[in-house]
Amino acid sequence: MTRTEEKTDGKGLAIAAESLFLLNLLFPVLPLIVLGFLYFRHRNSPRLLVECHVKQTWIMALLSTALFVIINLVAYWMGGYQSLDNLVSIHSLVALEAYTLLVILPFAVPGLLGLTKAMSGQCYRFPFLGKFL
Repeated sequence: MTRTEEKTDGKGLAIAAESLFLLNLLFPVLPLIVLGFLYFRHRNSPRLLVECHVKQTWIMALLSTALFVIINLVAYWMGGYQSLDNLVSIHSLVALEAYTLLVILPFAVPGLLGLTKAMSGQCYRFPFLGKFL
């Protein structure tokens, strides 16, 4: 595939979006900002591959970041994070486990499948979101 073909089909952009989504699961917020920039810049793209991957990863990254914030707020309201001396309390450990089990694992598998589909130049629909888009 030549460089001009790669630019026209959006394969590189789809790979970048899927990679940023997976990074957002491990490091919330910062990859979300970059992914948001990609989404708002390319949201009206006529390329099916770009529309398919960028839109879905943007919405899924928003959802995973919202769950991250909610889980940490619940841990804070339950008495965790009172001081920096007690940062590793039972509440913070429960929040970390909840985020790992409820967000990272269910979101990472479709994200990895989406990344492999983007690398092969195919469209991919997330199982629990693709029906609504």
